[in-house]
Amino acid sequence: MRACWMRIWRLARVYAVMAGCTFSAMRVTKCDSDRLCWLLGLYGKERRGRYFSAEGAMEGIGSCFRGFSAVFNGSCIREGIAGSLSHSPHFFAPPLSRIRRPLSIFLSLPSSPAQRSTPVRRRRKRKAVLQPKGRPKGDDASCVPSAEEASIRVGTLYQNGDPLGRKELGKCVVRWICQGMRSMASDFASAELQGDFPELRQRLIGNGASTGSLAFVIQAQPYLHAVPVPKGLEALCFKACTHYPTLFDHFQRELRDILQDLQRKSVFSDWRSTESWKLLKEFASSAQHREAVRKTPHAKPVHSGLGMELGKAKVIQSRIEEFVDHMSDLLRIERDSELEFTQEELNAVPTPDENSDSSKPIEYLVSHGQAQQEQCDTICNLNAISSSIGLGGMHLVLFRVERNNRLPPTTLSPGDMVCVRTCDSRGAGATSCMQGFVNNLGEDGCSITVALESRHGDPTFSKLFGKSVRIDKIQGLADALTYERNCEALMLLQKNGLQKKNPSIAVVATLFGDREAIAWLEKNQLVEWGQLEFEGMMVNKSFDDSQLKAIALGLNKKRPLLVIQGPPGTGKSGLLKELITLAVQQGERVLVTAPTNAAVDNMVERLSGNGLNIVRVGNPARISASVASKSLGEIVNDQLANFKKEFERKKSDLRKDLRHCLKDDSLAGGIRQLLKQLGKTLKKKEKETIKEVLSSAQVILSTNTGAADPLIRRVESFDLVIIDEAAQAIEPSCWIPILQGKRCILAGDQCQLAPVILSRKALEGGLGISLLERVSPLFDGILATKLTVQYRMHDAIANWASREMYDGLLQSSPTVSSHLLVDSPFVKATWITQCALLLLDTRMPYGSLYVGCEEHLDLAGTGSFYNEGEADIVVRHVFNLIYSGVSASAIAVQSPYIAQVQLLRDKLDEFPEASGVEVATIDSFQGREADAVIISMITSLCHQVI
Repeated sequence: MRACWMRIWRLARVYAVMAGCTFSAMRVTKCDSDRLCWLLGLYGKERRGRYFSAEGAMEGIGSCFRGFSAVFNGSCIREGIAGSLSHSPHFFAPPLSRIRRPLSIFLSLPSSPAQRSTPVRRRRKRKAVLQPKGRPKGDDASCVPSAEEASIRVGTLYQNGDPLGRKELGKCVVRWICQGMRSMASDFASAELQGDFPELRQRLIGNGASTGSLAFVIQAQPYLHAVPVPKGLEALCFKACTHYPTLFDHFQRELRDILQDLQRKSVFSDWRSTESWKLLKEFASSAQHREAVRKTPHAKPVHSGLGMELGKAKVIQSRIEEFVDHMSDLLRIERDSELEFTQEELNAVPTPDENSDSSKPIEYLVSHGQAQQEQCDTICNLNAISSSIGLGGMHLVLFRVERNNRLPPTTLSPGDMVCVRTCDSRGAGATSCMQGFVNNLGEDGCSITVALESRHGDPTFSKLFGKSVRIDKIQGLADALTYERNCEALMLLQKNGLQKKNPSIAVVATLFGDREAIAWLEKNQLVEWGQLEFEGMMVNKSFDDSQLKAIALGLNKKRPLLVIQGPPGTGKSGLLKELITLAVQQGERVLVTAPTNAAVDNMVERLSGNGLNIVRVGNPARISASVASKSLGEIVNDQLANFKKEFERKKSDLRKDLRHCLKDDSLAGGIRQLLKQLGKTLKKKEKETIKEVLSSAQVILSTNTGAADPLIRRVESFDLVIIDEAAQAIEPSCWIPILQGKRCILAGDQCQLAPVILSRKALEGGLGISLLERVSPLFDGILATKLTVQYRMHDAIANWASREMYDGLLQSSPTVSSHLLVDSPFVKATWITQCALLLLDTRMPYGSLYVGCEEHLDLAGTGSFYNEGEADIVVRHVFNLIYSGVSASAIAVQSPYIAQVQLLRDKLDEFPEASGVEVATIDSFQGREADAVIISMITSLCHQVI
């Protein structure tokens, strides 16, 4: 072996001298043995039998040398060739007589000066590159819908087992679907060319619980989201992108066209015999496909994994099926309403009234689609300031309001799905819609950052710079992924509810069984409703009796379900933190979810200092920067830091060698194979690391819909599932995490914010009733417990809520029951700081309002109200508090109307002393605290009823 390397280095030195450079100029770098083998032996004439022989090595280096233009014309040999021959430590000059083969074997010498000055370039076969066809370049090629297409309503769109075409959807929507499906088909065919066929099967067939049509629809969403949505047809596109027969039909056509194109380029001999096409046909003939397309009934025998009598199991199964059918209909109705509402919002144009304030920025003047319902989810006339790459490779684009104005009051929050597009001077949408997510709202109140996805190297978001931009919120179920995951949870509940393989079978039997079924579960010792004894457990003794009871009930491993009702200020979040810690101490793996990303991130922050192994799973663009270090992506990147550093070094070296050997097809092809293999190695390592991180995690946190992520579904089932703020979530979304755990705890308060439902029909049908609210009264309240001591407010404030909503059970802790502002440091003793509760009625005894305190409808047409008199009273009250020594940052001003919020902001902005006062809507302030809270109610009803 030593002799082999000696000959190689002697040959390299000879060629260096002949090429006109000194041997000392050849830099030696370290490279791996695989790369060396490819460069030296694999492409020699005798590469098969002489992989490491001196003969094969010299032929390999000869092939490499022939690829360079530096041949006797005075130019220097590239340093890269020396870098590729760097394993030998021998830096001596052997005699030329030791070379066994003449140089003419591996050097092609030019025969004339003309040939030397004009080297012959060999044509290199280029690998077929799959590019999506038919994709419009820029907004100029965007499809313009006809009047007939614009008149199609999602509520009347009939969806059955047949694909929807131009007649039902119009040419623009069909073209949008074709572009997305062609991108997906391109990746599908490329994966086969790269040898990733097992991954092909997994992507098409699905994994975990996501199988068949649902898996296909979910896999298609990123490709469709990457294509700008035709202007004015957003709702139709969002509706069509969840129709499996339509997506599959277009995907099949696009894959066929791509494979035929590759056959014409001689990549395949017969496109019908490719593995990808065979797999597609295999899937098309499956029972799952036929069931989705033809709507064939799929009846299964009913049996219980609990050992329950067949008759009882059939009764429970019938209730499950009735519930699933009912909820599926309500989801469809609600989604249609949200799609129509979203389309109206996207089509809304600012309509300033002749009496409106001309100095008011145009972004506050959007006339929403439903005037009777106040909305604040549109922001116009933004400027793109900068862009950066965030977690997950998403493009984070920073937008700022024109003329340094503040953002209008908005319901937008991190994680919300939005439509981003350019707008004209009036604020009307002018281009196709790009879908993205709100990353964060600037602390200065003037900026918003949106995460946008760009596929196939097309930086569509770059077209936003230098133009006015408009952002509109897309309602929850209008997002195809959210809707599909809710439907998937209902399907799994119906399919696996009473199956033995369902880890949550006891939860299902409890919620859909009757008293007789509950008694049977107790008799067979399958469930227990009592409290766990704290023997040997380190429990914080500062908890009150109601909190200790909730913890003891939650730690009972035989209790399938517990509802913890936590009124405001009762310490629910701290209790859940303690409960999770103790559950982990007793050997349980915990899944924690909530309906919003903000609620999940708050729980991550609380658990971060507990010494637990926690992992936050979710879209990187929707995770707060403050908890990014606990996200799955960041943890995996940290663990792979050294591996990726070595990967980049090898990749850089191979690319350098590839640039030097482009004229030698065989050698360049070998290096490309090494690069491809290197990429597969990284992908495999990432998958292994992700699985290892999730499997070893003690607590995994995500949103309710995020719990349907295949990464979570692939890991072992959880011992305990905790859903925080469960009263704000629709019931189907709660079943996503519940079905992955053996038992469940629902925490929240049904007396506070409820799920937001737009459709009155869906609301009346029961979609607005959360699972927590439905379960609490079952079986005489045996499933629920209530926290009864509040630690936030003065007793005078808490008494009304206790009396009106909590049956007088809510008590005030002695630590806060008599606490006043005057008891805080540096606060003066004045009448306002010694008053716990002050009610100001702007209506006089005989029913008329005081002058200036009349409510007015917002002239911008937002459906909102404002009250100038109340705003002046609020400002005076704020300054009374500030002059009494209360910090401005400890004061919060709230109102249920966005027009009043904006009016109060405008008035307080005029005074630098009030710069720290937070002014927000009541909904946006939910779950937070302030020392002094001022509420401006705006309206006053003479009948004294709401």
